[in-house]
Amino acid sequence: MVGRRKLTTILSLLRGRHGRTKECRIPSERGHSLSKPSWIRLAAATLVFACLVLLASGEVGADEAPATRTESDVIGASIAYPEEWVVEREQYTYDGTYGFTLWKPDSGAAHDHGGTPAVRVALAYGLGPGQIEATVREKLAAYPDLPMQREEVSVAEKGHRGVAVGPIPGSTPSTEVYAPVNGRVYQIDVYGEGLGADGEELLSTLRFEPPSRSVRSLGLPDANAPEALYEAGDPELDALEREAREEEPTFSAASGSETRIGEGCWRADPDFFVQTQQGRYANGNPNDGIPTGYARVGQPNYWGEYTHGNIGMGRCTARHYTNDKFAVDFLLNRGDYVYSPFNCGKVTFAGRDKSYANYGIFVAIRACNGKYASLSAHLKGLHRRLEKGDRVDRLTVLGYAGNTSFGDIPAGEVHLHQAYYRYPTYGPKGAPYGGAGLQVVRHRYFRGHGGVYTFGWERTRTTVAKDSLVSN
Repeated sequence: MVGRRKLTTILSLLRGRHGRTKECRIPSERGHSLSKPSWIRLAAATLVFACLVLLASGEVGADEAPATRTESDVIGASIAYPEEWVVEREQYTYDGTYGFTLWKPDSGAAHDHGGTPAVRVALAYGLGPGQIEATVREKLAAYPDLPMQREEVSVAEKGHRGVAVGPIPGSTPSTEVYAPVNGRVYQIDVYGEGLGADGEELLSTLRFEPPSRSVRSLGLPDANAPEALYEAGDPELDALEREAREEEPTFSAASGSETRIGEGCWRADPDFFVQTQQGRYANGNPNDGIPTGYARVGQPNYWGEYTHGNIGMGRCTARHYTNDKFAVDFLLNRGDYVYSPFNCGKVTFAGRDKSYANYGIFVAIRACNGKYASLSAHLKGLHRRLEKGDRVDRLTVLGYAGNTSFGDIPAGEVHLHQAYYRYPTYGPKGAPYGGAGLQVVRHRYFRGHGGVYTFGWERTRTTVAKDSLVSN
């Protein structure tokens, strides 16, 4: 039986454009004289018969066809998408753009992170049509280490000419498409390693119309404006938290050195300083089942598991991605303090980035050894004193636990997503990508007389793993 995809491909070819359609359409004979060959009428009759058969059999609509269309009077653009996808309306602008993002939902299980972005459609109100080529050249120059491509593409049902560049690296790489429409410019980010047939199909369903109001009339802050990022904090609590960590225990030295492990990931030097990151009063809710000052390891996910595995970010050496196979989630309460994992480092990024859409608000730190980097994600907000370029140590508060993604779609339960990398590349804004995933086994803690946790694949008397409790 012929499915909807094959049928629409045939119809599109006869229309002279490849793309998906919602209904069967019959080629018109308008413009053809009666002396033309009769194959046109024969083809039309054949298609009528095929449509009737498929509709009667239920095949049409059996595949994943766009069934819903977004609406936005401010953006002046709409796009068709599958009913099960989720539309995220943005609560802020981003680098001179404002739009919406379509997310493919995860299973809804506790280990999921809220979904995967499919496409972001935005009005680039800060960009004119004459600036598109310069913008594309800047993108190509920003990533000299990657095989970036520029290509011309067809955008929207009316076939507007667009320019695509990518893939732009990150935890959610994307191809950026710039389309001039009646003096306006639209920026469409199609997420994935390349545009591909699915991306082209999404682009083909776009429709444009004049916006009915301006973006400025919404009064929204930029995604990385101070009022959108920083939390006021509590100076008294800051002092109490700092006091709990000021006395540094003496940690025993470990033998060995960094080691290359499976799939190109590395195990960190056991003497490299990494500490547990929750504060003294973390998980203070008496009903959360976790003792105050402790965090539960691997909730929602642990090494190589679920979204840290084959269905998500479980990579070791991908060039366009962050390599998060050995990332660890720590279950916390909303607003719990999150400290720097390193005793010496420099903040390379603090905020939001649409190429890292599933991380929400995050902080990246380059360690003083110049080799390792950390990424702490899903923060509710940043500490009021933290900025890119800051030097950090073990007493530095990065921010507060949350479950943010790029917009208002939560990334599952409140937790800290903590990842480490070896020799990553830093993008133009300072966010890391590429390099190799780093497995950190030894984590220092300070409660009581202090000590070292050894992380492993299974819980034992001497090893912590998924579902273990670790102290601050």
